[in-house]
Amino acid sequence: MANDKLQEIFNSRKSKEEKKTKESKKDVVKDLTPFEARYTAKKLDEWKKEYGNRDLIYLKVDDFLAVLRPPKADDLGDYLTAIGSNGMSKAVAMIVEQLWIEGDYQLIEDEDCFIAVFLQMNNILESKKADFFRA
Repeated sequence: MANDKLQEIFNSRKSKEEKKTKESKKDVVKDLTPFEARYTAKKLDEWKKEYGNRDLIYLKVDDFLAVLRPPKADDLGDYLTAIGSNGMSKAVAMIVEQLWIEGDYQLIEDEDCFIAVFLQMNNILESKKADFFRA
């Protein structure tokens, strides 16, 4: 009986979190102002066109910025392989290095900045998962 109640509580929590996640993705505001100020809108558009008109990845930690190209299937495969063999932090460092276009090296060199980059990249790569179901 207690396990059923616990399961019900966790299912409710998961449902609320999923709803919140879906709603927050719709309300994402992309403030490119600091990136346009540093690299120019023209340069950002050139990079975007260079990578098939796919959205670039913009990382900002404090005043440090980086622009990364969008990942390809091979990049994600390398990332998943690296997680299995080297661990998550080395996998994130590897994928950031592969995708890096331009940015502040402090994002990689400074441990606190790298932790923020690590968390952002994990969210970005996790969001690439597709929804599926079986019927």
